[in-house]
Amino acid sequence: MEKETAAVLLSSLLERIDQEKSIGVVSSLERQALGIALRALGVEAPALVPVPPPPPPAPAPAAPEQPEARLPKPEPLPEVTLVLDSTQRNKTSESDVMMCLDFGTAMSKAFAETSEEYLDLALGTTVGGRGYALPSSVFIGNDGKAYFGQEAVDLSLELIDSGRERQDSIKSWLSLRTKGNLDSEPCVLPPAVNPTSVRLTQGDVLRIYLAYLTDAACLAIGDYEMAAGKVGRYVLRRFARPCWPDKAQAEWADSLMRTMLAEAQVLADTFSGRWSGGIAVAELKAAVEKVKTLPEKPDYLIDCGVPEPVAVAAGAFGDDTEQFRDAYMVVDVGAGTTDFGLFMVSKLKEEEPAKVFQIAASVHGLMQAGDKVDGMLRAFIARKESIDTADNAGRINMADLTRKSRSLKEALFKTGAVDYRLPDGTQGRVTRSEFLEDDRVRRFAISVEDGFRKSLESVDESWLAFLAKPGNKLHVVLTGGSSELPMMQALAEGSIRVKGKYTIERERADPRPTWMEDQPEELLEVYPQLAVAIGGTAPELPTTVTAPNVFAGGGERTIYVADRFPISGSQ
Repeated sequence: MEKETAAVLLSSLLERIDQEKSIGVVSSLERQALGIALRALGVEAPALVPVPPPPPPAPAPAAPEQPEARLPKPEPLPEVTLVLDSTQRNKTSESDVMMCLDFGTAMSKAFAETSEEYLDLALGTTVGGRGYALPSSVFIGNDGKAYFGQEAVDLSLELIDSGRERQDSIKSWLSLRTKGNLDSEPCVLPPAVNPTSVRLTQGDVLRIYLAYLTDAACLAIGDYEMAAGKVGRYVLRRFARPCWPDKAQAEWADSLMRTMLAEAQVLADTFSGRWSGGIAVAELKAAVEKVKTLPEKPDYLIDCGVPEPVAVAAGAFGDDTEQFRDAYMVVDVGAGTTDFGLFMVSKLKEEEPAKVFQIAASVHGLMQAGDKVDGMLRAFIARKESIDTADNAGRINMADLTRKSRSLKEALFKTGAVDYRLPDGTQGRVTRSEFLEDDRVRRFAISVEDGFRKSLESVDESWLAFLAKPGNKLHVVLTGGSSELPMMQALAEGSIRVKGKYTIERERADPRPTWMEDQPEELLEVYPQLAVAIGGTAPELPTTVTAPNVFAGGGERTIYVADRFPISGSQ
């Protein structure tokens, strides 16, 4: 290549570098080297040609001004006038009546007593159905109304293809948490439960259901008469509660229940007699909002919360008993919790009543009970039928099983087998034996036995040594709506090994008080369900400080102090 040609090409290259920027990045040293090469060829390097900046882009046409976006205003709540009779007094309507409300996970009950008689409250019959208990269920229909109890159950079953959900186990909102605001945003009910535009929270539903329960109890107790006339609505009441796992939860839940039960009385008076046929959600919400802001609430009506096994012990062991000193393990099996409590019953003389002492360290709650079995049966059928919740048909089938699982479980254990039919036409049968053989059910039975053992392991070994003595037996009292389940019945049979060295023999005890012997058979049959409510009305309740931490029995004379009552004796 001739010099002139090389010089032209190098000059062209430099121009392209400076103007077109099309051959990548060239450093200043590289450009300087190219210039030296051109000068060596006798050609002066071209000066850097400034590249004019590109013209600025034409301004985009101004967008027309948009009006400020406005969210649709929520529909205003209706005006509601509260019935404030309960707030315009400061004492109960009767001085000699104690009522206990047992707000249960599956079913809710109530009972009352005076110094002279027991008042059984058939809540189911009172609201137009039958029986002593009310389902703890709420269902919000597509008509914007909330339905309660058995009516909620029946109506929800008519909408099995809708994907709608009934709200069961509302007590679990208290049982499964230790703190929090049940009216906060995370506690707002989803559309599957609440299809209306009204913002409804777990706290709202708890207050409303407690109002339904309170009104039913007040109407039922009003059927009884005392010397001055019919029993009034504003009687003193206790409420039963599970053995919360820790002190913080007990304080939080007890305080919340006291407040909500006081508010529930105002709501019960406001909607008394209107529950059947449903009540508009907007009206209920408006009433709840007004109740929460009341400066005065009928707190004088609420006595205290009673741990469920303590309530059972108070009712079952208040009568005279032939045993001088016996140990009882109370196991209250509800839908959401299984509660354990160890008690000593002591009777010194035939003419004296038995005294009941709670061994505080033994009181223990297991957050598994009848609802757990419902869930396992639902999952068992879902696996058996290969239900796929990824498609709509599968979701509808599961929603249907959720609504029916409790009744399917009851039929399964009562008859030994249960037939089912799913919304998509699938039919099948489950037998009790195949269900009990399922690994998940076996593990649940083991966890319940472990809960029993944990209750015993929590007490001082001196108590265990006493219980393990030859000839001694631990009497097991089973109560609660789920106490008839096979794995619960097994808790009252055979022996249990505690801490690897104490073998304690168990036998089932009949906890029904002697006064029930002349009661109608219908009441006797449902005693396991009513045991907590019955015991919760006792004039004196066992307290958590009565029994000593260390058993002082044996051949020595011992003294127990229950409140102001010294009890002495010898083993």
